[in-house]
Amino acid sequence: MLNEQTMNKNSSHIVVVGAGILGASIALHLTLRGAQVTIVDAATPGQGTTRVSFAWLNAFAKDPFHYHDLNRRSLDMWPRFARRLGVEEAVTWGGELKWVTTETEAETLIARVKQVQAWGYPTRLIDAAECKQLEPALEISQMKVAAYTDIEGHVDTQQVVRACMAAMGDNGVEICTQTPVTDLLLTDSGKNGAVVEAVQIGDSAIPCDGVVLAGGADMPELASMAGINLPVYHTFGATILTEPLAPLFKTIAVLHPFRDARDRVNFRQFKDGTVMIQGGSTDNKKTGDRGKTDEEIAQIMTDAAAILPALKEAKIKTVQRGRRPIPQDSHPIIGFAGNVSNLYLATTHSGITLAPIIGEMATIEILDNVDVELFAPYRPGRFL
Repeated sequence: MLNEQTMNKNSSHIVVVGAGILGASIALHLTLRGAQVTIVDAATPGQGTTRVSFAWLNAFAKDPFHYHDLNRRSLDMWPRFARRLGVEEAVTWGGELKWVTTETEAETLIARVKQVQAWGYPTRLIDAAECKQLEPALEISQMKVAAYTDIEGHVDTQQVVRACMAAMGDNGVEICTQTPVTDLLLTDSGKNGAVVEAVQIGDSAIPCDGVVLAGGADMPELASMAGINLPVYHTFGATILTEPLAPLFKTIAVLHPFRDARDRVNFRQFKDGTVMIQGGSTDNKKTGDRGKTDEEIAQIMTDAAAILPALKEAKIKTVQRGRRPIPQDSHPIIGFAGNVSNLYLATTHSGITLAPIIGEMATIEILDNVDVELFAPYRPGRFL
């Protein structure tokens, strides 16, 4: 039986639970190393947390430095990750623009820009005139200061997950969809603690050498099957997709205007013209996005059109609603469970930005019996 010391053979059979972008990346990287992989998802790949994510690629608001650095490294890995999958067009670059309207928030934004600049992050402060140069179509009624980060972007997560699934299918990976995991079958291995011998799905069991749990908002329930109390809660997520429109932006890829407003709207546009709009609120900081009701959706669209007038005639194609996992301390949980020696846990709030680095480096840990130092602050043991 494999454990965290011996799960380093390319013939290992590893079950990855969860086919969102994080599970898909881990499974893909394991496959590329020659491991035998089965990927199991309770629904359809990419249709859980990944589907409702705003998918902004960034390292701007990530603290402390080690977390900022992890996100920056993964941000820089995205072009190679997309190229490997043959979906370079799934990533839209151009940078992110945000602004604030009060003196207090201006001081906070200026301080943040100075901090990440000190960490070597290429963001800068700009005024309303430069904002209009970047994006002439914006309605800027008031502004104290803005920040522009030109290396940031966003990603079409569904295209990336589909590409991962296709690549794994071509390499013989068994992909089990609409297949909830009902149990993890454990045995006591003695001094190394318990091990997972099989993953139960309905009346069947999948024997395995190791298991990766990357189940998004379902992680607490999945981990509890191994006797692990995982401190992950979830918030409500909602994103609106419009019918395709003419290009809204001249330069930028992601827009976060009025970051200090009580009710906020965020924007990004796909290459086919589809616009994604997300509505946030300081009233919902701990519960999630606006968008639970049709009335909230209508208000979000009204708010959006006040900033981008081209959205006044936009037709809504779909509203995506779901849950987003948030670890208790807002940082990733990555690594072997300890008390279950061949069980690897991977969950994080910034799963889109971090998907390339977690996929690549979790594979090193799983197959090569190496502790990646970048992951040291994020081990499950800090909770367990």
